[in-house]
Amino acid sequence: MRVLFELPYAELGGTEKHLLTLIKALGDDIEPCLITPHGRGLHLFHDLGIPYEVIPPLTLKPGLRNSIRLHHEAFSRLYQKHRFSLIHAHAGIECAVAASLASREIPIPRMPIVFTIHGYPDVASYLVSSIFANRLADEVICVSDAERKKAERYGWSKEKLSMIYNGVPRPSVPETDALDEARARWNIPKTACVIGTVSRLERAKGIDYLISAMPKVLSQHPDTVLVIVGDGSKRPELSSLSCKLGISQNVIFTGQLPDPGLAFAIMDVFVLPSLKEALGIAILEAMAFSLPVVATDVGGIPEAVAHNKTGILVPPGNQDAIASALLELIENQTMRKAYGTAGRKRFLRYFTDSAMAEQTMALYRRVLAKDQ
Repeated sequence: MRVLFELPYAELGGTEKHLLTLIKALGDDIEPCLITPHGRGLHLFHDLGIPYEVIPPLTLKPGLRNSIRLHHEAFSRLYQKHRFSLIHAHAGIECAVAASLASREIPIPRMPIVFTIHGYPDVASYLVSSIFANRLADEVICVSDAERKKAERYGWSKEKLSMIYNGVPRPSVPETDALDEARARWNIPKTACVIGTVSRLERAKGIDYLISAMPKVLSQHPDTVLVIVGDGSKRPELSSLSCKLGISQNVIFTGQLPDPGLAFAIMDVFVLPSLKEALGIAILEAMAFSLPVVATDVGGIPEAVAHNKTGILVPPGNQDAIASALLELIENQTMRKAYGTAGRKRFLRYFTDSAMAEQTMALYRRVLAKDQ
């Protein structure tokens, strides 16, 4: 099966990681190609040998007409070379709109379109996107049941909505020498308790609440270290916050890591304090590493984190609740191990890349069968 994927950006965020994982997991079942703007994550698709075309972002700014023209040309070139029979657009409904327009210029009756919602920042985005998706998409994938219910509430066609959980690969456990090197690189003592997060450093991820929770934790456990993996526009502000609170020596910003596996492997507790979240790929990766999770009770997170079984759920925007949850886990090694083990089992049951690929492939076949 030949599939054209469309992305609205190609950085190093969850949407791009999701698509890379999906393509790898689908393996020989598909022949993929890609249309995307340029970004820091583009080389990852290139390294997989995926044919791609780069276009300007399809945003409502001066030059949009030219961007659409360039998209049409990229679409035509890829179709001439690869003769794909299905379009799968992610995150940006503008990708599905541009693909639908471009597909009308190729000599086939109709090109089916699948669209995946990866969460929107506001109600207006759900409402506007629903208008186009209801008209253009054959199937819409939601990455959690909470996201499916939200889409339905904001007018997305119920008949087109399917829920397929995000999935991540089973990680390989790094060698002891590699773990020691990672600790040395980030100046983390072997005796330190490591609290960690992997996230874009943007407001919606709530990392400021995690940093603000640390003084209370450090007052009782001064050997604790917070490792923050990721980058974003809020990094300078977050770094300043750690200095202002007098805890900068205990807060480590690693920046963006191509593979955060080593960081996960040295963590004792994983935290994701998001204010909004469709599901949270980093949570699934943490569960795959058998880590107990502290996360906010928002979006699809409670579908991944079973409260008081695989982790602790806290209200969003509540630094005191985060601190209390961290202290409870730091002070109870038996609980940490039990939650981590249960989380690993939950990951294997619901959130593997192979399960995601199998369900997505079934949906592709269903869409193509409708069109025959």
